Amino acid sequence: MRDMQPNALSELEYGKASALTLADAFGLLKLPRFWALVLFVCGVSVYNVYDQQFPVYFASLFNEVQRGNEMFGFLNSFQVFLEAGGMFLAPMLVNRIGAKRGLLLSGLIMAIRIFGSGMASDPLTISFMKLLHAVELPILLISMFKYITTQFDQRLSATLYLVGFQFITSICATVLSPLVGRGYDQLGFADTYMILAGLVLALTLVSALLLSDSAPDNTHPSLNLTTR
Repeated sequence: MRDMQPNALSELEYGKASALTLADAFGLLKLPRFWALVLFVCGVSVYNVYDQQFPVYFASLFNEVQRGNEMFGFLNSFQVFLEAGGMFLAPMLVNRIGAKRGLLLSGLIMAIRIFGSGMASDPLTISFMKLLHAVELPILLISMFKYITTQFDQRLSATLYLVGFQFITSICATVLSPLVGRGYDQLGFADTYMILAGLVLALTLVSALLLSDSAPDNTHPSLNLTTR
């Protein structure tokens, strides 16, 4: 340790968790790339609202509602196994196409799933739409983690995931839930799903322009661990 260069030592000291301050966290609000991520999350947060009443709509497409509920349980269990497998495969895909493209791909799959649910008129189609979630979710989560760690200060990765993803998702769901519920009553499930799919697709397309696919400037004090 005595032979270690002072500069290198200061870098190690700065990398400690204690070096993270509240100002660093609030500094995220000044970054355009943070708000670009928030906009994308607002789009993908629609899936939480979509999933709330989906079992009701799913069962309604079967001749017997009881049979539909039973099938939903089987498919939900199968989906969990597919998602687990997807978590092993998604990192390879995301590493190949990049975090930004991974996020956009998950948004596109989500829009297709919601739109397809609105178009579905039989048990087979709606079951296929249900299982698409096992493709979408692993890509979304892995891409989100990778995007956060490559575009922002890695010390803030947990903060970004909780605030930039989980918190924003909950806020959007709180705002959208009563509006979507009213849509179910006045327009029906199918037409409301079409609107939700259009919203997801629109925000995904805007995010394609706003999300960054290149590494940030390392000279920015809020993105670099060693420049202060």
